[in-house]
Amino acid sequence: MSTTNPAERSFLNNLLKTSESHPEGRKVDRRVSRTRRALRDAFFALILERGYEAVTVEEITDRADLGRTTFYLHYRDKEDLLMESIGELINDLVERMSQLPLGEWKSDMSLGTPSPALTLPFQHVANNARLYRIILRGEGTYSVTRRLREIIVQATGEMIQVFLEKEKITLKPQIPMEVFLYYLAGSWLGLITWWLENELPYPPEQMALMFQQMFMRGAREVLGVSSQ
Repeated sequence: MSTTNPAERSFLNNLLKTSESHPEGRKVDRRVSRTRRALRDAFFALILERGYEAVTVEEITDRADLGRTTFYLHYRDKEDLLMESIGELINDLVERMSQLPLGEWKSDMSLGTPSPALTLPFQHVANNARLYRIILRGEGTYSVTRRLREIIVQATGEMIQVFLEKEKITLKPQIPMEVFLYYLAGSWLGLITWWLENELPYPPEQMALMFQQMFMRGAREVLGVSSQ
């Protein structure tokens, strides 16, 4: 099993601070976990059927075959339920990304295969397509998609820094890094939105390869990558 050094792992700790999900480390027994899953599944199904704004707590509990009192034992309102679900989703992706060795962030364009670091996010979207559809449809509040975009920006920035330091690579960017990172995040979110809306017409590996081909060549030039 691969391990990461402290520098590689440090970005995960920083990212987890941005999540507003329930406190890390709090143990939840199986009965509570089942209840929350039932509420979450019912909620997501109703959102996809009717839209976030139209769904009520009573409808969620009816679909989950639970009482309203049970709902309020776990959540303040439906937005609290949505935000917790998104926080868990993002934390899972960030943790998976943080555990990749730096070698898997590299790619050889001549081989025609994507880097594992680019493939993993597409696999995560495919495995959690229902929730990503809800997020990217703009259900709930604007803060949902904004949080996802900002976490992508921060994660990418942290990992680029670690990679540069370890590989002794210097950058001479032609544009501010903040502009580049938000462009990267926006491009990826736009692509997966199209992918989900069209019912995943290509497998994750092919999506990652196409993204790599479209984006990475230009990125090297814009960032002024030079190796020592």
